[in-house]
Amino acid sequence: MITMKRLSFFLVVAVLALAAQAQLLWKVSGNGLGRPSYILGTCHFAPASMMEKIPGMEQALEGCDVVVGEINKEEMMSQDTQMKMGMAMMAPPDSTLDKLYSPEDYAIVEKVFDKYFGVMGVKLSQMNMLKPSAISMQMQAMQVVKYFPNFDESEFIDMAVQTRANEMGRPSIGLESVQEQTDLLFNGSLKEQAEDLLDACKKDEYFMVQTSALVEAYITMDDLSKIESIMTDPELGGDDPEVMDKLVYDRNRNWVEKLVKMMPERACLVCVGAGHLPGDQGLLQLLRDRGYTVEPMQ
Repeated sequence: MITMKRLSFFLVVAVLALAAQAQLLWKVSGNGLGRPSYILGTCHFAPASMMEKIPGMEQALEGCDVVVGEINKEEMMSQDTQMKMGMAMMAPPDSTLDKLYSPEDYAIVEKVFDKYFGVMGVKLSQMNMLKPSAISMQMQAMQVVKYFPNFDESEFIDMAVQTRANEMGRPSIGLESVQEQTDLLFNGSLKEQAEDLLDACKKDEYFMVQTSALVEAYITMDDLSKIESIMTDPELGGDDPEVMDKLVYDRNRNWVEKLVKMMPERACLVCVGAGHLPGDQGLLQLLRDRGYTVEPMQ
């Protein structure tokens, strides 16, 4: 079993490892394509201003007919979607946090929650109706703010690229629906979600130490072996194939099936989390396996 927190850490490592090689934007050509498509590895803590620093970004925006995100920006920002996601995050009355945990375990989660939200005056008791996975996501966001203080969730690069493309007259489409991502994040077993959140809270200090080491390794860019070591740390879930299949690799395979149908008709600028790009089961290799030429933009 892998906690959502540890999964997020694994994906952040994948993002940083890819970024350290300065290969965020890739061109997909050949195999009968009339014009190339592009794949951009994004990460939620990256600011919109980073677009200006990515080699080939303007060329990709100018050369695409459509921008393809994990989720369509308009769908994600709609009031109806926000209401549905809010409802999906709510636990049934008989499965609130205080009912899922013993008093002792509740106290463990509460202590870690207070670590991140205490200064804001927010108490875990005020979040009692949220599912454990929703609590995990809230704490992940606060951890991102801790290590990336300039993070602004209203201006992260994923949505900024779609917005820029829309301003240039390129429409946006999504590889998944909001409902699919909502099911993935919030509709699993509440008992397992509670176990995952508790386990993550018990290992919070270890997680933060490793995050600090990761950030240091990334900033200095002189110890990629440390990044690899952290990425494959069993304590962080980097060796859990079942969960990685569910949350990363199965989705990669589904996305490739859609992309091979889209790209011959319209040049695409695909913007997905950078953790989906590398490796034998990453999007880049899966496209190569289909006969496409995939190369980094310079």
